[in-house]
Amino acid sequence: MTLNRIASKFALIVLTVLCAATMASAGTIRGSSDNGEDSNAPNWLMLGRSKSTTLTANGKVATMTREIICLNQDDENAFPSPTLTSSGSCDTGDYMYLFQFQSTSANVGVAIGKLSGFAYTNAANFGVMICDSPNNTIEMCTNDPTGANIPSFTTNTTKTSVLFTVPGTFPSYSAGTAQQGQGLTFFVITKQAAPLPIALPSVGIR
Repeated sequence: MTLNRIASKFALIVLTVLCAATMASAGTIRGSSDNGEDSNAPNWLMLGRSKSTTLTANGKVATMTREIICLNQDDENAFPSPTLTSSGSCDTGDYMYLFQFQSTSANVGVAIGKLSGFAYTNAANFGVMICDSPNNTIEMCTNDPTGANIPSFTTNTTKTSVLFTVPGTFPSYSAGTAQQGQGLTFFVITKQAAPLPIALPSVGIR
């Protein structure tokens, strides 16, 4: 085998490994109506919204609030006869993490890491959550019912992380209900091998 062929083969192997480790896509726009309604909130709202936290990096500033949803509406504590050792979990281990941001900075990157059971090649597992239903008024979401004002964000994913990048000026939205909050809301879905302990993601900006 010639040196040129060896070099070409090595370059192909490196490219294959890199592609397997990182993927880029636009992500998904998902409506809060997919997760449940006010009437059955105990089944899907596992951990309500947190207090707002200020994040800073590279001269950029953003405020962030988080929430946890049981993707399959299987909050163990809402079952008629819950398994006590599984209390405080989503029974199947399928979790949706919501992160709501406000910022006046430009070109903000939102980095979500330490994800467990993250199917990073499936774009349905990450994106922006919008408030699209009058029947769900207590889930945190972006107050843009049609998704017409969602920016052209990009994403880069690995097996344990997703980076959302919002080009230009960070968008602002009017407030929804007190529970829906105010700001651009990202979601990430994971499927843990076991429902507990919950692998809480890390979050930061770039």
